[in-house]
Amino acid sequence: MTEAADGESISRLLRAWRARTDARQIRELRGVEPRPGRRLSQAHVARLTGVSEGWYRALESGRRQDFSEGFLLRVARALDLSEAETLTLFLAVCGRRPPEATPRDPRGLPEGVKALLEQQVSYPAYLSDIAWNVVAVNDLMAEWFPWSVRPGANLIRWALLSPEAREQMLDWEHSCARAYLAMLRVAANSNPDNAELRALVREVLDADADCRRIWAQGSEVVEHRDGHVFRLRLPYHHDREIRVASHVLLPIQRPDLRFVFITPVEETGAGAGREAGPGA
Repeated sequence: MTEAADGESISRLLRAWRARTDARQIRELRGVEPRPGRRLSQAHVARLTGVSEGWYRALESGRRQDFSEGFLLRVARALDLSEAETLTLFLAVCGRRPPEATPRDPRGLPEGVKALLEQQVSYPAYLSDIAWNVVAVNDLMAEWFPWSVRPGANLIRWALLSPEAREQMLDWEHSCARAYLAMLRVAANSNPDNAELRALVREVLDADADCRRIWAQGSEVVEHRDGHVFRLRLPYHHDREIRVASHVLLPIQRPDLRFVFITPVEETGAGAGREAGPGA
């Protein structure tokens, strides 16, 4: 939070955002003595955010302090910051994104993301959330994997607990179970407050002895399986074995979702990649 050479430090931005705000239009400052003029002062922002003037001045001057998320959100509201401005404030001050005010509705997909999924006609593709709930699929995904369009479809639950998965995903323990349990371990530790992820871990371990054994014996951690190869035997392909690779993208408009598509792998041997599960 030191002054940048080009003048674009968070200190300069905070001063500019404060200068553009008309104090006379802020309801909470009406009746305050002395009566505020047009310019919003540091004292006004401190009053609006419930801190001392010195504490707010430390933020605006760029001095490093233990500024809480709640305080930064109150500053964003007081200065009427946009989503991008609030993101800039958080990244500059504490190096992380602001918490979402309300959980996103996964069904409310941005039109560009929805169109990209629907227009993918060459390969199976789908969107899943942080707990691997399937949010949307294209037509080929539904044809290759009919489970993906069933109510409550969840990739981890299907891959680890479904007898169907053990038939269709060849070398299930090594190419599927170990990979998905390793991803589940990373997700659960990265999002300890996510009740759905905690419940998914408990469900998988309570329901299946093989998963309990692999979980207890292993220490592998995997964030995703982008670019890795796995083998399938699906009714869609008349039970002929095929080799495919999964590719994982994060839509910038919805970083809480994974965009996964699956492509065929023609060559074998070196360069084909390690075997893994169908996506992330």
